[in-house]
Amino acid sequence: MVQKRKYSAILIGSALIVQIITACSASPANTASTGTPAATGTSGNKADAAPTGEKITLRVMDWADSEKPYREKFIKDFEAKYPNIKIEYTLMSVDQFQNTITTAIKSGDAPDLFPIPGNMSLSMAVKGEWYQPLDAYLDDAFKNQFIDGVFVEGSTVLNGKVYSIPALSSVPSTLVYYNKQLFRDAGLNPDNPPKTYTEFREAAKKITEAGKGKAYGIIEGGKQIGRWKLAAMDWSALGGSGLNQQSPISLATHDANYDSKAVVDVMNLFKGMKDDGSFHPKTMSISAPEARALFGEGQAGFILQGEWSIGVWKRDNPNLDFGVMMPPVPDDGQKGYLPKSTIGAWIGMSKTSKHPKEAALYLKEYFSKEYQSVLVKAGDRFSILKDVNESSSEIPQFKQYYDIVQKSSRLIPNPQIRNPELTSVYGNYKDVQPGVGDILQGVVSGAIKDPTAPLKQYSDLVNKSLDTAIAKAKSEGAKVDKNDFVFSNWSPDKNYTEQDYKSIK
Repeated sequence: MVQKRKYSAILIGSALIVQIITACSASPANTASTGTPAATGTSGNKADAAPTGEKITLRVMDWADSEKPYREKFIKDFEAKYPNIKIEYTLMSVDQFQNTITTAIKSGDAPDLFPIPGNMSLSMAVKGEWYQPLDAYLDDAFKNQFIDGVFVEGSTVLNGKVYSIPALSSVPSTLVYYNKQLFRDAGLNPDNPPKTYTEFREAAKKITEAGKGKAYGIIEGGKQIGRWKLAAMDWSALGGSGLNQQSPISLATHDANYDSKAVVDVMNLFKGMKDDGSFHPKTMSISAPEARALFGEGQAGFILQGEWSIGVWKRDNPNLDFGVMMPPVPDDGQKGYLPKSTIGAWIGMSKTSKHPKEAALYLKEYFSKEYQSVLVKAGDRFSILKDVNESSSEIPQFKQYYDIVQKSSRLIPNPQIRNPELTSVYGNYKDVQPGVGDILQGVVSGAIKDPTAPLKQYSDLVNKSLDTAIAKAKSEGAKVDKNDFVFSNWSPDKNYTEQDYKSIK
């Protein structure tokens, strides 16, 4: 989705999101009931009234593929309500967007509204003059609609100014969907999905064998490095790695332990499924939306995706009988939880936008309860507006996804909330390539036979890159230290609270 998502707000990723990261959808029945969202501005806000006068074109770009039919209806309603504003909306894949937006900004041709790529932190984007503050155009009445934790210094706010609005509530996007009919065909019990690595691999193999070339055990959007990266980090966290999207180093070991047993075990699980022939043969040549579509057609037993997929399948594959399960854990047991990041940056207003009032009006309509309710009912995302999730969730699998997330994930500490001056570190951090996502991709493609050495090299380079970024930030006057990434009072089985930030030593 815009997510889909989604999609957190840091160097290695960003939620978004990753959260981003993302994409979602909604049911066809709700498409017709979208209606025209009402503007929510008050109190003399610069964007309260619809702009009048000469007709202008407002350019919006993102990767919210699962939201497409609802966004099309939203844009149609918006243009009918504000006939002087024409919306030029460009939808891309995540990877396409990251390349396109960088080129557009360098050439001075950035769209008016666009999200932050998953490979960049908000501080980096603002330092590069990608965005302008939103405060002059979005008042307190608008901001008060959102749940706590949306506008946080170091995440969506820098130096007290709001630069970005998240797409959706932050939940892990690496749960597993499974095809219940393919389970039955393979002699598996759809009411008892696999719980361990061995059970998961065996189930994928049985589905492949029963499929006889028409269905395979698992499918992924193999072209998208971000999806491999999330799988490696999130699943290894269940094994105790302490890795997450908010920090380059582990919460458990306080260094870049990408070569830890927990990560290597995940890599070997995927390698085993590759060796078994369980991956759909198109896996390495397709994107996540394409993989999602093939899963919807019944061509695979498993797929790792976010909640936004639910609405897409309900709309495009109404006969698909599918369930949601927690990711499998190591055979010797679960040692951690899925990391749930603080809500991170997503969409922002271009520094060079010539139509900031109209852009702000678009944001106010987009984040209205009317439109956000449509997305929640459709199974597209969990909204960041107050009360919308509780009042609008209707699809059983959507509720199931949410329940699993509550049980299997924990909110992790965000170094930038602890010390906002770390924005300088993230701004100077040079992401290391190839990364953990590239390595897992290489394992599944067969290009990497043993991930151990590449993971060790990557870990060493990440540690060096972070040390360099800290030294550079210090030379620029920032009061930062590597200890800012160390949370001695963090426990993998508990949510990290506001009180924990206050009590850390």
